[in-house]
Parts: sequence; structure tokens; C-alpha cells
Amino acid sequence: MKKIFLFPILFLLALMSMAQQEALYTHYMFNTLEMNPAYAGSRGCMSFVALNRSQWAGFDGAPTTQSFGVNTPIFAGRMGIGINYNGDRIGPIRSSLFSLSGSYITKLNDNTTLAFGLNGGFQSVNANLSDLNLYEVNDASFLGNAASKLTPNFGAGIFVQNQKWYFGISSPRILETRFLASQDNELELLESKRHYYVMTGAILPLNKMIQFKPSILIKTVPGAPIQLDATAMFVFYDKFWSGVSSRSGDALGAMLGFNFNDNLQVGYAYDWSYALGQHSGRSGSHEVVLRYELTYKQVTKIKSPRYF
Repeated sequence: MKKIFLFPILFLLALMSMAQQEALYTHYMFNTLEMNPAYAGSRGCMSFVALNRSQWAGFDGAPTTQSFGVNTPIFAGRMGIGINYNGDRIGPIRSSLFSLSGSYITKLNDNTTLAFGLNGGFQSVNANLSDLNLYEVNDASFLGNAASKLTPNFGAGIFVQNQKWYFGISSPRILETRFLASQDNELELLESKRHYYVMTGAILPLNKMIQFKPSILIKTVPGAPIQLDATAMFVFYDKFWSGVSSRSGDALGAMLGFNFNDNLQVGYAYDWSYALGQHSGRSGSHEVVLRYELTYKQVTKIKSPRYF
């Protein structure tokens, strides 16, 4: 039986080969809760983060991702809770992920905290195969939707931070799940693998006006190469920032953003995938992030702005 996989399926195979079963972000330092449940409550206030990513702009079926999260400390900062939603689309594949996170936060000393976090939630995956263009238009394997599946999952992490640096280790979805593309099990489409994240960053004052904010995110999944995201960001007058980023084996990026006040931040990033750009000339990705925070009146020791 002849089956024609157009760009959406090619994208899916490319993503699997690069271990990008979970959404990737250039603004990973803003979207930490999605990767590490121990981050919940770490900013000392109620923090809302919304992010939209359009990857490989110009290609039909290219990945698009929308993410929204909120987290807040509770019990006088001894614990934190958070909720996160992620909607991901790659060609005919639609994935929705919802998770609830909780953390326990303890002081290592006057300036440093250690948090342990757990999360639980579910993921829904659906493949609308009828959206594909086929040479054999009556191919029965592609006339309908794949059997959608709703699966539970859970994750864990640790997060250490103070006003100068942070470090975290996590696996946000520990259970491995297999999704099938056809009800007769002829075509295996996706098998969700366990991902591990290691993250670290710091804030280094260069002078009274400029601060250097480097950060690293390491992603690993069994059977695939380790992927490293490295970012060099400069913060000017605590008001706006710009920087460059690199994703091993994939992309180079640039970002800039602005703090409107102590509560509202907005950022934009563009990255260029040299792996695809060499062949297509069209591989740019656009990403916008918005963060809004509500500071509790009874909290008086929060440093403003909060860099992590």
C-alpha cells in the first residue's frame, strides 16, 4: 500500500530524531515551571506566563506551540503550587498537556532555598490524518483520524536558587506512553519517551548599568543525543534585555525584551535552524513571551526585579 507522507510527517520524523517530542523554547528561562515542578512558588509572588512559538515559519505543517502557566507561593512561602497548559501542533498531530505542580521549599541559609517538586496531569494526542494530501486519495489508512488517546503522567524535580544563581534537575513526565496512528495498529506514530532536564543560570553585575545573565539548559532522552541550549543575555538598567542563544545541532537565536514595570515583562526571540536552513533557506522561528506578576503586600523581602 503506497502511503505519501508530506511535510507534516517529515517534520514529525525530524522532531523525533532530534528528541523534540516535548516542545522546545528559546525563552526556557521564563517558562521553567513546564520543565521543573519544583519551580512553583520560587518567585515569591503570583506569576503568570504566556508564550507563543511558531517554528520553521514558511513551511506548511510546521510546529506551533502555545503555553500558559501560573504559580504562586503558599503557607508563607514554605510551599508553592502551579498550573501549566501546553498546546502543541505539528502537521496533523495535535497534543494538549495539562499539569498541576506542587513544591516544598526549605532554606539552606539566609540567601539560598532548596525546593522539591512533584506534578501530575494528563496528555491528549490526536492525529487528523484526513488533513494530509495523498497520491492515493482512497487509501483507507488515511481517510479518518487516528485514535486519540488521553494518558495520565507525573514528574518530579529539585530547584536551588538565591539572588545570584539557580540550579535545577527534573523529569516532568516520567511515564512513557505509546500512541498509535491507526485503530488496526498498522502504523506506529509516536512513543513518548522520558525526558530529563538540567538547568542553571546566574546574574553577574558588570557595572552599575549592565548585568550579564548567562543560562544553560541540558535536555536528554534515552536513544538520542544530548541537546544543549546556551544563552548569553545582558540586562540594561533593569529595564530591557538583549542576548544571543545557541541550541546544539539545531539553531542560533537572538532575543530582546522590556520590563514595563515591576509586574509586566514582554520578550521576543528569533532563531534560525541552520540544520534546515542549509537546504530550504526558510527555517526561522518566532517566539513571544509575556509575564505578569502580582506581588503580595505582606511579602517585604522580595528583591525587585526578580531575575529568576
